[in-house]
Amino acid sequence: CHCEERPESDEAIPFGSIEKFSVRIGRLPRRAEALLAMTTGFYFLLACFIALPQFVFAQTTQPSAGPTSMPASGVPSTSVERSAITPAMDALIYDGAVDPKEYRMGPGDILSYRSWTSNEGMTLLISADEKLVLPRIGEFSVKGKTFDSIKTEVKEFTAKLFKKPNTDGRGEFSLVLAQPRKIAVSVLGEVETPGIYTFTAGTRASIAVKIADKPVQRQAIIADEARQKELEKKKREADRLRPYLGDESRENKSLRYITVNHIDGTTDRIDLVRFNTTHDPRFCPLLREGDVIYVPFRRPLEGSVGVYGAVFAPSDFEYVEGDSLWGMILAAHGPTNGADLTKVELTRMSADGNTSESRMIDATVIKSKRMEDIKLEAGDRIFIRDKPDQREMSRVVVKGEVMRPGVYPIHRVNTKLTDVIKMAGGFTSYAFLAGGTVIRKKLDIDNKDITTEEEGKLVGRVANLTVIDTANFRFQTELREGYVSTNMAKLFEKGDASADITLRDGDVISVPPVPTTVYVWGYVGSVGYIPYKQGADEKYYINSAGGFAEGAVKANTRIIKARTRQWLKPDETAIEPGDEVFVPQEGTYPENYSLQKTQTIVSIISAVVGTISTILTIYLVTRPTK
Repeated sequence: CHCEERPESDEAIPFGSIEKFSVRIGRLPRRAEALLAMTTGFYFLLACFIALPQFVFAQTTQPSAGPTSMPASGVPSTSVERSAITPAMDALIYDGAVDPKEYRMGPGDILSYRSWTSNEGMTLLISADEKLVLPRIGEFSVKGKTFDSIKTEVKEFTAKLFKKPNTDGRGEFSLVLAQPRKIAVSVLGEVETPGIYTFTAGTRASIAVKIADKPVQRQAIIADEARQKELEKKKREADRLRPYLGDESRENKSLRYITVNHIDGTTDRIDLVRFNTTHDPRFCPLLREGDVIYVPFRRPLEGSVGVYGAVFAPSDFEYVEGDSLWGMILAAHGPTNGADLTKVELTRMSADGNTSESRMIDATVIKSKRMEDIKLEAGDRIFIRDKPDQREMSRVVVKGEVMRPGVYPIHRVNTKLTDVIKMAGGFTSYAFLAGGTVIRKKLDIDNKDITTEEEGKLVGRVANLTVIDTANFRFQTELREGYVSTNMAKLFEKGDASADITLRDGDVISVPPVPTTVYVWGYVGSVGYIPYKQGADEKYYINSAGGFAEGAVKANTRIIKARTRQWLKPDETAIEPGDEVFVPQEGTYPENYSLQKTQTIVSIISAVVGTISTILTIYLVTRPTK
């Protein structure tokens, strides 16, 4: 066994580590030893390239070391790497921006700090004992303090500690709330799912109550005694309140007397009615860790105040000491656009409830803060009326041969036909003014639309109509439309202002084109339009439509004029373009005509028999006896 030749000089051994590998793998030829040395050197350089950027990044992100960077003795530093804290997605959901003047700091809050003098940035975490530690600056207690007060305290301390450098107007540092902490809150009382919930310190009680009031999907369990007892308890409580709340479908929970008990012994009252309409944080402050929210029953014996009329959400509200007139109008989501705030009626009941006193108040003065708001009492009622003549906008429809057909607004009492035609740009060159019509919907005494079916029922209320009269009335009711008597040719061609009618909401103005046909309908062979022929009579048009159909009453043929909608006999008028020829059917009787006929016959027979019986009775009574 012999030893391999060694290089005469150590300079021939790359990286000074080949001997260790030679001992482990035994004797190798010189070429294999050189190849192994090259491979080892390659991997060593690769490892250096991978580790070097990590080393450089760690040095640049770490605060510079030095005697002044250490916190006070015995206090652990809470500064962490920016990448060490990842914001939780569920903690980044807020119901509004966090107000630094309202938000109270606590353990777990994550802050972002940057010094504009050294361009140093870091992420800070409030410690479990409610301490904020700023490296090279000091320790600050956040217990019971708002975020705004902490920023002020840090600013005042650093102003004394350092000379004020030039920071381009940005200040010496910035301190922002990167992420509110998570907190545990209990929700109890009249909610569907009472229990402990996790929120953030940027959450308000309104959100907590809404979440806790959602019903839980429970799986049916046989003999679930606990659940059954809970339902029975709620039923007994509902029965107890029935004399005060009645059977109406309304929530039994109070929305204005919700309490939040804090761990420091203080209590806040939540008024969701006022908060939901004003978003004033006084009525619903931010939650804190350990808060207990209690939602009580509605207090019917405490009284209520009512807001009715021209508001967006009229209702009865629980009365709370300090309620005011304008405040409760806002609680009803404010007045509508047409509300008359100059005459708001406030009605106040007497203590015994037997008398009441009403007065008119100009709420515009209260709204503009020129007068102090009026304090309310339990039982007060507020009624807001609409402004005079500020009703829903009236409108008419214009169609046909006008320059700009469409829907146009009108005043409900004094808009004329000429006014609307002017708004529509006038007539086209094809307008047939003689055939222009205005159709109006029929209204009853309560200003409601009357349908054709409802109008037909009026027949049964008229007892003195004959069968033929009843049939004719029903037939005419089905055919006629609510035409307004008007003569557009007289108004617009001759300038006769007496033909200018006043329009009403819902009117439909129709201007047809110059007609070239005559419409034939009823009991004819083929209903439809027949080209107009100068001087032709009704027989020509009926024959052109296939002649009379079986069952037609030829003698009752009528001409319906296009302009006046009059029904005339053929010998009373000449047929003009746009007119209609109608051929009626014989035997147009109501559906119950047979029954009515039978009843009439029976009535006549009964009357005759009754008369004979009466005469016979009189004869038997008055005849002389032998």
